[in-house]
Amino acid sequence: MYVISYGDRAALSIALPALGKEFSLTPVEMGWVSSSFLWSYFLLNLPSTIVLDMVGARLVGSVAVALWSCAMLLGGMVQNISQFLMTRVLLGVGEAPTFGVGATVVRNWALPKERGSVMTVLLTGMQLGLAGGTIAGAYLIALFGWRLEFILLGVIGLVWAVVWWLVYRNPDAGVLRQPRTPISVGEVRALFRSRSFFGILAVQCTQNYLNFLVMSWMPLYLIHELQVDVTGSGTRTALCYLAAAAGAVVVGRVAERIVFRRHLHPPRRRFIVAACVTGAASIGLLPHFHTMTPILLVLSFSLCCLIAANGANTALLTDLVEDGSRIGAVTGVTLTFSNSLGLLAPIVTGYIVSYTGRFDIAWYMCAAALVVAGMLSIVLVERPIVMKSGA
Repeated sequence: MYVISYGDRAALSIALPALGKEFSLTPVEMGWVSSSFLWSYFLLNLPSTIVLDMVGARLVGSVAVALWSCAMLLGGMVQNISQFLMTRVLLGVGEAPTFGVGATVVRNWALPKERGSVMTVLLTGMQLGLAGGTIAGAYLIALFGWRLEFILLGVIGLVWAVVWWLVYRNPDAGVLRQPRTPISVGEVRALFRSRSFFGILAVQCTQNYLNFLVMSWMPLYLIHELQVDVTGSGTRTALCYLAAAAGAVVVGRVAERIVFRRHLHPPRRRFIVAACVTGAASIGLLPHFHTMTPILLVLSFSLCCLIAANGANTALLTDLVEDGSRIGAVTGVTLTFSNSLGLLAPIVTGYIVSYTGRFDIAWYMCAAALVVAGMLSIVLVERPIVMKSGA
């Protein structure tokens, strides 16, 4: 699911030069187009995950992927930029519960001491999807144009939706369940009274910002810095994503073994988070390099640390939330706020590039924010997250 989700997101980033030329878009307009799916995505993170907690990951997973895959199909058939923006908004509607589904499955099925590494492996699907979507999209665009790229990715998603419905079962399938009530306003307010939740949210916001910036602009950044064509940019972008995915699995697993070598104490996972987001801050070194090898190494290392940080931070959330039946909605709350910041990344970067002609300020901003978030995680994340009203 994560591979398909991020493959569909990467489809736009690699198609952006061709799409921008076809519809005569400026850099600022391309930034707005890149962020368009996030408008509905972040608004529906919480509502969709509330439904997820009530009906389970089987139904929500199938419906969500089928919906966003239909959006991809329609995206390949549009005639103007207004129609294309509508399909991106529909894509965001479908993708809204994606991370809630993942967090729910991990909470239900993974051993507590392994949740961090399991979540990191799951999140490598993001990078594999970005790599596959970028390199496949580059060659499809070169041979057939960007429209066929969108249509083929939509078909893949529809196949997955059918397979998920046939294969996956919720843990309590076949057992009479008590009716589940939606998360209450009081429980949400209790979340924000928790120092631990605030620390986790700070990390999620900063890493989402960098993630969406890279996802939206990296192919164009490589074209700008390395003077390569779309195919060359797609290949190099894919290599960065693949190297990052492989490295993140190793980093996440080794870090868990070191931190939990004596006993399992979930709040200690914050040290993994802090170390990894600090490593991701190496993205701030990019303005100092202008040749292929160092740029690709910095990007790969930063993304590797970013994935490992995301996996550890998400596992920290699943560990510390006392009411496990609410994990989908809690993930939705987290993503609503973090994605509201993340959706600004493509837009702000578009303005930066438009006015300065370079990406430097964007990288410096991300690096500083990541370091601050790592410090907040160490200081704030210590206690379980209690969601009882008045707790």
